[in-house]
Amino acid sequence: MHQHLGHPEGENALEQLVARIPLFSQLSDAELGEVARRVTPRSFPRNAQLYGAGEHNANLMIIHSGLVKVYRITDAGHEQVIRILGPGDFLGESTFIDRSAVDHFAVTLEKSDICALHHDDLHSYVLTFPGVAFKMLETLSRRLAETEHQLSSVAGDDADHRVATYLLEASAAAGTERIRLGIAKKDVASLLGLTPETFSRKLAAFEEAGWITLHRGRDIELLDTRALSLL
Repeated sequence: MHQHLGHPEGENALEQLVARIPLFSQLSDAELGEVARRVTPRSFPRNAQLYGAGEHNANLMIIHSGLVKVYRITDAGHEQVIRILGPGDFLGESTFIDRSAVDHFAVTLEKSDICALHHDDLHSYVLTFPGVAFKMLETLSRRLAETEHQLSSVAGDDADHRVATYLLEASAAAGTERIRLGIAKKDVASLLGLTPETFSRKLAAFEEAGWITLHRGRDIELLDTRALSLL
């Protein structure tokens, strides 16, 4: 689960903020100061569109706090969630890499503080600081692996297995058997390639079987992880 990076204070607040971003974590104090002088911090309300399909986004956007949903619109007109990004994550790298218009949308799921770094400045940093390039490549490689896993799951696994695996992975990440869905159920369903109705039905069936307890809001308690792991 994503952790809030905290709000640094004082005259070096922006440098402190940049230092907490994994993409720049290997830079020296002087190099962090150089990056901080070029980033533009902004706050966005919930449901703010950061950019849309067909646009040429000129900035790398680094999330300081909040959540951002990245999604596409299918040919049938349905929303397909690609990933949910949180504190420390970045987006907007696709235009930086190939200079083409983006093919997806990015919208905040809650109030979010985001630092924008123009692609021209990022290009300079990638050439000057190999650690930044390596960290970006590492993140993009992980995202590709996650996307391939997601596509494989949607294509080959039944709905029971997809939902059970999601709950087990969320529990493992949180370190507890009582989890809280960080995003709306419809967005979880979209990530899993399911309709919201199917996702809700599977949760209800799991509860009836005695494997989970659905609490108020988005809280779910896993009662029988072994049974879930066998689905």
